Amino acid sequence: MNFTFSEEQAMLREMARKFADKEMRPRLEELERAGEPAPELVSKMADLGLLAAHLPKEYGGGGLDFVSAAIIWEELSKASWTMTLGSLGHAVLSGTILARAASTEQKEKYLPPLCRGELLFATATVEPDAGSDATAISASAVLEDGRWRLNGTKNFVTGGGTADHILVLAQTDRKLRAKGMVLLLVDRDTPGISIEKVRLVGGRTSDIVNLAFSDCLIPEENTIGPVGRGLHAAFHGIDTARVFITAGALGMAQDCLDSALKYSRERIQFGKEIGNFQLIQETVARLFAEISSLRWQLYYAADLKDRGQAHGKELSAAKWLASELAVRAANEAIRIHGAYGCSDEYPLEHHYRDAVLSTILGGTSEMHKLMIGRELTGFNAMT
Repeated sequence: MNFTFSEEQAMLREMARKFADKEMRPRLEELERAGEPAPELVSKMADLGLLAAHLPKEYGGGGLDFVSAAIIWEELSKASWTMTLGSLGHAVLSGTILARAASTEQKEKYLPPLCRGELLFATATVEPDAGSDATAISASAVLEDGRWRLNGTKNFVTGGGTADHILVLAQTDRKLRAKGMVLLLVDRDTPGISIEKVRLVGGRTSDIVNLAFSDCLIPEENTIGPVGRGLHAAFHGIDTARVFITAGALGMAQDCLDSALKYSRERIQFGKEIGNFQLIQETVARLFAEISSLRWQLYYAADLKDRGQAHGKELSAAKWLASELAVRAANEAIRIHGAYGCSDEYPLEHHYRDAVLSTILGGTSEMHKLMIGRELTGFNAMT
């Protein structure tokens, strides 16, 4: 394995770092307090090739491998994971699903404007009674005279309030469970859709909403992939989202460590910089060791994914441990900063709130432990 980034990857990393420092960090405090996304970042990311880095070139994407995409996502998340999520998360999840499952005609219609930052998408899968157990989805889709009649609710839909189109996972026959699911592309202006803003501990700039669908009529040609393969298509997007979430968690953890190191060189207590204290050095040394180890675990999993090899347990391990490390890194950095770390003068309280969400999105830590256990033992503890 080559542990050295290519010249192109190093350039991508520097480009993403400069974008984060110039376009994202200066606006973070303003947007966090307003609780609003920054839609202008989407087109700016598209112009630089950061928006749809992993999507196919023939549809306007960057055509990059997942290792390169992870580098970009990590660097942007150092400034703000939720600003990154709110700006390019739709390309990660919805874009991957469309590239994988949509017809050629649908790809040609939707992917180029997505990659240019002209169309925003959201993906709606989670329901009040269907989170980790996706087979419990109850939103219903009934085919009537060439149109789907869609009813049901979806929770915690990232970008659902501003998206032009929403990919909705629905059930055509509950007796069939996963084999009855269909993925529908729903125009935001379709009559019968209602939107409820959700305010979470983090994610304040990423437009997270609950959606309700009441007798929404969706043209049959808006079906994405075959009926009965909707959940399968959604899982392809979720798998890529886990790479994004893991890279974002590592970006947050690294920024917390960087902030702690800078502060430890500047803060004077008892007549010397606090970086002289043994407990401070133990804390930053442990964070460095854990971040470095998990970064290569992520890139290893991304490399397996690039090569089309099995990578489930490797990516689950990286996602589980990196998201929990991000929470711990933020907590440790706040303690080093003291009361200052709890204020929005520093990025730590922002990272702390966002890091908590990273342990939930893309599958909880408990789900990833069970997924790893299933692969290692051959027994499914979830059935």
